[in-house]
Amino acid sequence: MDITVAYFHPFFHPEAVKRDLEHIRASGANSIVYAIHEQEEQRWPRDFERGLRIAQDAGLKVYLSLGRFGNLFAGPTFMPSWYTFRHPQSLVKDRHGRVHDMTCFNHESFRSWLFSEVDYYLNTYPLNGIVIDELRVPDITCFCSVCRALCPDITDLQHFRRRSMIDFLNELFSCVKRADRQAKTSIVLLPQDLSLTEELATIPSLDTIGCHLFWQLLGADVSTVETWGQQLVDVVKRHGKRSQLWLQNFNLDEAEEEMLEAAFSGLLRSEPDDIACYYFWRNNANPEHVWQQTRGLLRRIPRRQLFWQTLPRIPVPNIAGNESS
Repeated sequence: MDITVAYFHPFFHPEAVKRDLEHIRASGANSIVYAIHEQEEQRWPRDFERGLRIAQDAGLKVYLSLGRFGNLFAGPTFMPSWYTFRHPQSLVKDRHGRVHDMTCFNHESFRSWLFSEVDYYLNTYPLNGIVIDELRVPDITCFCSVCRALCPDITDLQHFRRRSMIDFLNELFSCVKRADRQAKTSIVLLPQDLSLTEELATIPSLDTIGCHLFWQLLGADVSTVETWGQQLVDVVKRHGKRSQLWLQNFNLDEAEEEMLEAAFSGLLRSEPDDIACYYFWRNNANPEHVWQQTRGLLRRIPRRQLFWQTLPRIPVPNIAGNESS
C-alpha cells in the first residue's frame, strides 16, 4: 500500500522544505502531490526545481497537480485561470447564452496549450506523474460554438458533453505517457462524482483513480468514508487500475479530531492500493496535534521490506575437516 501526502507549502525556504519532507518521509510516505498554478513556474523556476530536488533527495516521488488550469481542476489557492481570463471566447456557454467561469475542454486551442504545458513540465523537471484534482464534471451542458459544431443534434448535447470529457481526459493522459512512458497518471474525484468511475476506468492511459473522502466537509457521517471508499475500490479493481483514497485531516475542530481514527479505519477496510492525506493543511483547531495523529495512523501501515529474503540457510563449511554429527 503506497502512501501519498499533499505538500502545498512554498518552496522558497530550502531548509524548511527539507525538514518538512523528511518528516513526511518518516511517516512512511513514498510520494507527494505538489500543486502548481498557471504562470507560477515562470516567476520562480529555480525555487521550483530546488524544491523538487529536495523531495527527490528525501526519497519521495513527486506528482504534479495542475491547479485550476482553465478553471477545470481544483487547486490549493483560489486563483482564477489566466488562460480563461485571456481567452473569453473559450468559456462554457449554457442554453440561455450565459457564460460560466471555466474553459470548454472541446476548444482545440485550449487542448494544445494544456498539452504543451504538460509536455514542458515533464521534460524540464524531475516529476513522476500528473494528477487531475476534482475535475469539474459536465453538470452544465455547453452550447458554445465549438460544441454545437461538433454535435449539431441539440438533444444529444448533454450526452456528448460527457463523452467528450472522457475523450479530453484520454488525450491528456496519453500526452503524459508520450512525454514520459514511466510517468503515472491519476485523477481524484469527489464522492458525488463517483458515478464517473466506470467510464474513467476504461481510459487506457489512466493509472490511478482516487476519491476525496471528505466526510466532514460534505456534511456526512464518518461511516460514509467506508461506503464511498468501497464503491470506488470495487469498480477500479475490476478494471485493473490502482485505487487511491484520501483522508480528511484538515478543517477539523477538537471534536472532529476524535473522528480521525474512525475515518482512517473505514478507509483501510476498503483495501485501497494507495492512501493519501495532507501535511499541515488549513483550518485545523490544533494543527500540530492533527499532523501527529495522522502520522501515528500512517505508521500503522506495514512497511515494505526492501531487502527481505527467504532463501534457504547457507550451509556452514566444516573448517576443521570433521564430519557433522
